[in-house]
Amino acid sequence: MCFPSIVREGAIASVLIAGMVLALPVHAAIEAFTGRHQTISRNCRFTPMTGKRRDCKLIQIDGRTATILSLRFIGDGERPGSSQRLTFVVSTLSTPPLLSCNLGRCQLRTGDWEGKINGVSETNYDVDGLAEGVPNAWAVRQGNCSVQAGRMTCRAEVPGGGQISAEAEL
Repeated sequence: MCFPSIVREGAIASVLIAGMVLALPVHAAIEAFTGRHQTISRNCRFTPMTGKRRDCKLIQIDGRTATILSLRFIGDGERPGSSQRLTFVVSTLSTPPLLSCNLGRCQLRTGDWEGKINGVSETNYDVDGLAEGVPNAWAVRQGNCSVQAGRMTCRAEVPGGGQISAEAEL
């Protein structure tokens, strides 16, 4: 059976409109925790797998899902102009959540917070901001991140006995 093009176009438009209307509640729910909060810290340090403690200056907190965050500590690399990033993937253990987001913009909530580290990665970037190879990443056997009195602390034990940590004033 062949339908006139006007009927076919009307049916397609109706399906598209219905899809947009039905997607709105999902979109609103996702926005409550998806986004990034970034802050400069005057007192920030991290210790990568090398064990050499480094200063950092920028902290990025990305809301991935309602219970998963990535906490990134960014500091200077070995060579002038280069950078090193240490990222913890964390499952939230406490409520309220650490971030409150709207349309991708997030505010850090005040108060204590705690999460369990699932994985950690280290990445080095050259002067031009290009990654210097593939990031080193590890599943974490034991580790947690917490925020208490405006201070974030993360400590992780990786397979093989290595330890990675970071701390910063928020």
